Amino acid sequence: MGALIDWISQPSTAGSLLLVAMPGVGDVGKLAIDAVNTELDAEPVARILHPALPPLAKLDDDGLLVPPHILLSRVRIDDRDVFTLTGDAQPMTPEGQFEMATAVLELFEGGEALVLAGMSAQADRKDIFTITSSSSYRIELESMGVDVRRDEPAAGVIGMAALITALGPVKDVKTSCTIATTVGNSADPVAAQLLLETVRRWWSLPLPVPIDATQRLADKLKEMHPEKAEDMISELSESPDSIYM
Repeated sequence: MGALIDWISQPSTAGSLLLVAMPGVGDVGKLAIDAVNTELDAEPVARILHPALPPLAKLDDDGLLVPPHILLSRVRIDDRDVFTLTGDAQPMTPEGQFEMATAVLELFEGGEALVLAGMSAQADRKDIFTITSSSSYRIELESMGVDVRRDEPAAGVIGMAALITALGPVKDVKTSCTIATTVGNSADPVAAQLLLETVRRWWSLPLPVPIDATQRLADKLKEMHPEKAEDMISELSESPDSIYM
């Protein structure tokens, strides 16, 4: 059994722009997509089901039990429909991930999919770059000022992020994966914020960037070091790079 699409509403998705993120390193991409959905009051469009998803059904806001799924939503950006795709988990088997990825790409034939993800790196590395699976699309991205890499990540990409990006040309979808480095030991809202800001700039896409990571860290510093908080917060404000520390 492949992916099953449970439509809530059924708008036209072919030729549209899709923003994708699954749980992963630092949950960087997922935090970014969750922020966009929250800020723009995303409208749920469809639940995409697959038997390889973890068998955990949860209660929704109405107290109803819903099956495990990945949620396709719609937001309005710059007077056009843009779709987002994210979930709490992805299929646990290679076959399930392949079937889910191809089902998603088939919905967006002729369109564009931007996958957002994180990559483990040393704490002093603060980098954002893009990879793609089409030489012609790579030329297009580079002409837009996108930093498209050819030599990393050296170990490759895994999971739904990898398959949606790599299978794009097979399904006539322009696909890319934009990656932010992160220590990755826990959720990284700082990297998510910078990832959104970078995508916003490279694609000239007016995405909201509501994650105030600097303020979050300032609040945390006050809790941890109340006697030195003001000095630390001053250093934080003066040195943007320090927000990674």
